[in-house]
Amino acid sequence: MAEPLVLRNEDGHTRRLGRQGIARVEQMAADGMSLTSIAKALRKQRGTLADIRKRQPEVDEALERGYSAMEDELVDLLMTRARDLNNKGGVTAAIFLLKARRGYEGTKTPSHITINDNRRQTMVVPGARDMADYMRRIADGQDQSVPAVGS
Repeated sequence: MAEPLVLRNEDGHTRRLGRQGIARVEQMAADGMSLTSIAKALRKQRGTLADIRKRQPEVDEALERGYSAMEDELVDLLMTRARDLNNKGGVTAAIFLLKARRGYEGTKTPSHITINDNRRQTMVVPGARDMADYMRRIADGQDQSVPAVGS
């Protein structure tokens, strides 16, 4: 018989997660589920899950591994999109990554932002004041790349 995800201790009141429960928590976190949704999937209250996390550090570690895996997957998807300058959403993906990963603030927009991905390719993201010109250049097929430093 398979071990249940949530196990009761001898007194019957406190609960803990078994190996399968910890693995399931990690997978749910990797799938992007919130703590509330994870607790519901385990058929527990969020407070009960919080108590389990306090007693079992391995549950917190599983959550961290799961959320890190989800973040890595999403960043990889965004980086793929951001590097494809022919893709309509590439510039938006690049700006989002700058904001989320590098702390760039849109309220302090410089005239341009240069992103060098260490593959001797540079992407220039225009400032708001010259977006119309940038879009005309793209439509005309003019090359928007700038040689990387050291090229």
